[in-house]
Amino acid sequence: MKNKILIVEKNEIIRYSILHVLKREGYDTISVSDGKSALDLLNTKKFDILIINILLQYYSGFEIISLIRSREDLQHTKIVVISNNFTADNMYRLYQMGIDDMIKKPFQPMEMICRIAKLNELIKKEDRE
Repeated sequence: MKNKILIVEKNEIIRYSILHVLKREGYDTISVSDGKSALDLLNTKKFDILIINILLQYYSGFEIISLIRSREDLQHTKIVVISNNFTADNMYRLYQMGIDDMIKKPFQPMEMICRIAKLNELIKKEDRE
């Protein structure tokens, strides 16, 4: 079974590109463009994987990641951060916050597919334990 994925990306072209690539691979995906919409969805639906940009409108990716890691019901959500500007400080902060992976933009579709497939396998393994 492929997992449910929430994509939070402000750039419409990138957002739909990710959505298209993952839907083609059979993932159940929803995409939004801002932090408020992401929080609304996270409060009403369960997602296995979150793909998020750190620079968003209303709430930053950092704020959303912090919220996810502080809530018991969202603890097992896998988080992939996408950005075109990973500074050493941001990378350190994100890993300290408990993200699972990061992908630098621009990226190739196969890179996204491989990284999400790896998380999908990890989720399956955790579910069996």
